[in-house]
Amino acid sequence: MSRIKSVVPKGDYRLEVHLDNGNSVTLNFESRLQTLRFGMLSDKDYFNTVTTDGICIRWGNNIEISVSELFQLANK
Repeated sequence: MSRIKSVVPKGDYRLEVHLDNGNSVTLNFESRLQTLRFGMLSDKDYFNTVTTDGICIRWGNNIEISVSELFQLANK
């Protein structure tokens, strides 16, 4: 399975995720900001604190997205 090489927050609540296999995925969270799970991300400063450990994308200890979930979200 691919690992996450880097994650870059972009404008309009988008994340650009670069994988170690050379591919990249852009996730748009704008339509998810009204959900219970992702509502905290509506604060742009908080949204921009996104990090990765190579296995997951995370915002502190509050929100975590695995590589497999990343692909599921990208396909929705």
